[in-house]
Amino acid sequence: MPRKGTTLTKKSYGDLTDVNGLAAYRERYLEWMGIRNYSDKSKESRELYINYFIQWCEERGLTQPSEITKQIIERYQRYLYHYRKENGEPLSFQSQHSRLGALRAFFKYLSKHNYTLY
Repeated sequence: MPRKGTTLTKKSYGDLTDVNGLAAYRERYLEWMGIRNYSDKSKESRELYINYFIQWCEERGLTQPSEITKQIIERYQRYLYHYRKENGEPLSFQSQHSRLGALRAFFKYLSKHNYTLY
């Protein structure tokens, strides 16, 4: 369920009861973005793209940021490349770039705040 003040209708993924899980860190990151005065649109799009990634991770049994390696991100990048929308078309390179950019910013935040090693 989207948080108050957002227009997203997509489901929020992840287990918020796991304080060390991806979903809990997503919430911390979105709060940090709000404190840093990021626009609502930026927060909404990053939340959506991080949710896509968390869903993909959950399907593979990955729930903790410490389980995400460079190889996992590369697998996700391949997944995005091969992904097909409902109409059969691939994601544009811009869409792929946007989704990966949101993850890059999220993991940079995790690293900078010592939630992950790198």
